[in-house]
Amino acid sequence: MRSTFSNLDLQRLETSLEDVLTAQLRREASTLGLRMRPAQLRSLSRSLLGSTGLQSSGSKVEAETASTANHEEEFEPHDYLHLVPQEIRRSLGQYMTPRPIARHILQAAGYRDEREILTRALCDPACGSGVFLVEAVRILLRALRRAGIPVEEWYSEVQARLVGIDVDPIACLYSRFNLNMLLAPALLAWLAAHPGALPEPLSIHQRNTLESLAGEIGEGRLPGLRDSDLPLTGVFDFVVGNPPYRKLGRMPAELRKAFSASIYGHPNAYGMFLHAGIQMLRPGGRLGFIVPRSMLSGLYFQNLRRLIEEETWIEEISVLSDRKRVFSQVLQGTMILVFRKRDPGQSAGSEKQPVRTAVIRSVSELEGNGPPHVLVGADQVVRRLNGTTVWFVSERERTYSLLDKILARHPLLGDLALGCPAKTGPIVWNRVKPLLRPKGGTGTLPLVWATDIGRFQFVLGTAGDSRPAFLVDNQETGHLATYGPSLLVQRVTADEQARRIVASLATFRAHPRYFVENHLNVLQPSNWSKVDLRFLLGILSSDVVEFLFRAMNGNTQVSATEINLLPIPRGKFESEIAEIVTDLENAVSAERKHLEQELNERVARAYGISRTDLSSLQRSLRETAAFLEPQGDA
Repeated sequence: MRSTFSNLDLQRLETSLEDVLTAQLRREASTLGLRMRPAQLRSLSRSLLGSTGLQSSGSKVEAETASTANHEEEFEPHDYLHLVPQEIRRSLGQYMTPRPIARHILQAAGYRDEREILTRALCDPACGSGVFLVEAVRILLRALRRAGIPVEEWYSEVQARLVGIDVDPIACLYSRFNLNMLLAPALLAWLAAHPGALPEPLSIHQRNTLESLAGEIGEGRLPGLRDSDLPLTGVFDFVVGNPPYRKLGRMPAELRKAFSASIYGHPNAYGMFLHAGIQMLRPGGRLGFIVPRSMLSGLYFQNLRRLIEEETWIEEISVLSDRKRVFSQVLQGTMILVFRKRDPGQSAGSEKQPVRTAVIRSVSELEGNGPPHVLVGADQVVRRLNGTTVWFVSERERTYSLLDKILARHPLLGDLALGCPAKTGPIVWNRVKPLLRPKGGTGTLPLVWATDIGRFQFVLGTAGDSRPAFLVDNQETGHLATYGPSLLVQRVTADEQARRIVASLATFRAHPRYFVENHLNVLQPSNWSKVDLRFLLGILSSDVVEFLFRAMNGNTQVSATEINLLPIPRGKFESEIAEIVTDLENAVSAERKHLEQELNERVARAYGISRTDLSSLQRSLRETAAFLEPQGDA
């Protein structure tokens, strides 16, 4: 990591943290009746934060273990990310986890204040400031208290049971600081019980988890990787945390090989941390992460999903629907994922294995008993479509029965028999920027941007000069032109919008050829296909497909891959649906509501869905935050 601090800054930071920790130790020593010299406390603080030169002598402590309980519950971990420039945080994928999320993940993973955890090991492989470790320590201390373990043994128990790892040395410093602030009473009790002895530092390690693990499981050794005194493979009962969210560029061949089972295309750090977590767990161990929802569907995470399905039992997927209020600088939606590692040789017959699913609308819902969960079979969540799996998540049991009806018996849009697969628009505007023109003329063709596509409406040049509506047709661009009518679908939409699928037909009477920018998906029937584009437009624009897509999609991308996984009901309703779409394209605003409801009823009948079921899914759509505060279609 390229440090964001100078040596002088680091010295000042370390001194400041030493001052705070020393003051806390002084207060706790006074409360516990200990006599310790200021120099002893300063040396102890320096040692705990990673320095050297600790010299201390303890004295007898006589205090009830319950006297530390208020300190444990009230302590709030200090974060350092406000010191790091935003561009550096983004490059490292670093974001502070709200305490209720960390607490919920630990609870969901089975890390509770019971005697069983006194023999279990927990690791946060990207610990940051130690939010998850602080919450784990609170739980462990409660378990120690309930088990009657003397307070002077608590520090050693924490040291033996909890491990934190982070590539960022400043994160490790803050993690040590937070944990030692929380453990101050237990640490002083340990010192009092071991006169003249020095406590071993907490198990917080500054290293790259992925590279360290690859060095253990891979055949080749990564250049420059030191021998590890911290084995990672198969040694933990719990792996928890908030791994970094960032795409990884070029990386050593040994690293790519070690994680090849989960990588497809451009790897993302959080996907590799999920793979690493599986390797770090003992059989029967549990992982609990908060990760982007992008892995629910889509091509790039198909290998990761398969690995998780084959190696673990999925136990919980809880979607956080309000992405802006969880991590203010994170654009992706997030979710909580909990799974349990299978025993070696255990069969993959997990279809009826129960999975908890939920939709969490705010972090405050995680207080108390948390949001209501639905308990359904794994086969209701993990569904195989066209050779790959998609994970569907809902807070209602009825949703899963509706999905059964929508997905049953109908060919997928990408099937060869339908002959109209979706593909990404071929024009990347910044690669042809010198050839963009604000007005048409000889040697140019229209260029369609995503902003030109509305719901049933296509208007060229809606963005004005910021997105020029024409592109030079020459040897460089000519082979990228689209010929004839097409159905265009916006590729970038968000949960906050009233519609995730925004589509319309594009036709040019004067230009049989035109260009389509790559923030659009293009659907065109093959020469032999009989499918009507207006029929497909009606299907994709219906509430049924909107409901289905929101249940399967986890990000702001409406990818061609996901569109091709949508079931398309063929049969007697095709012409009727196409006629309604024609009416919608020409309707005034006063007529649209009635026509859209008529469209939804015809589409529902085509899928074999009753009016009652249609009303149920429409009610579900209206109750989402997006439909309460629609942001428009474009």
